[in-house]
Amino acid sequence: MAGGIRNEDGLGPRAKVGVLVPATNTIAQPEYEALRPLGVTNHVARMAPSDRGKAIGDLDAYRKSLERGPEHIKQAIDQVVPCEPNIIVLGHSIDTFRGGQAGARAMGEDLTAHAKGVPVVLPSEAFVSALKAIGAGPKIAALTPYFPPGDEQVLSFFEDAGYSITRLIGLKCPGPLAIAATPERVVIDALRELAAEKVDAIIQPGTNLATSKLAALAERWLGIPVLACNTVVYWRTIRDLGIRDQCDDFGVLLRDH
Repeated sequence: MAGGIRNEDGLGPRAKVGVLVPATNTIAQPEYEALRPLGVTNHVARMAPSDRGKAIGDLDAYRKSLERGPEHIKQAIDQVVPCEPNIIVLGHSIDTFRGGQAGARAMGEDLTAHAKGVPVVLPSEAFVSALKAIGAGPKIAALTPYFPPGDEQVLSFFEDAGYSITRLIGLKCPGPLAIAATPERVVIDALRELAAEKVDAIIQPGTNLATSKLAALAERWLGIPVLACNTVVYWRTIRDLGIRDQCDDFGVLLRDH
């Protein structure tokens, strides 16, 4: 059980992780719990809901909703900081792709400053770290729950990071609860379709799509890395804490890196 911060906390002696999730998200919290090593505890705050779900069907309104500022995130940070977490996970990905790598970096710095110096891990940056860790080539494919304006942010971010998304499937889920209710067969069929493009890896942005275990299974069927959003961001979180525990249940990233 080596590695970690060494808190005096009775259940979290290795680390306390603050977790920020949207009010409508039902997947990130349980998946992070499944990924949690012994001696690490997760402490969740929920962010105020946006009007993004109401914009579904109106792409101009949806695009406008993607410009939402970080105040709702900062309010959730204020809820979790009093328990003195060692690190904070932002369990919401779409906004972290805005503005390319520079936008993500600025967002992370702003949120970390608001958290009084507690590091805030962003999904977008975690994906880049994961792709580098597994040595993935530049040709990748993506599965998202988003509509085209959200997918455009994803494409632009990874292009800025030096990757080419040669195929993207956006599921166009009509709201966050619909994302969480996506049938497993829909995800499996999409992953098989993406793998047919002969890519170096498949990425899955979106923390409310239940794919952490499924992605690990898909790696065996498809013969390529499949990086699920919640797995990627929690891997980055525990590695940033100095925790090197490995696990066979969640794919190549947690098994070998």
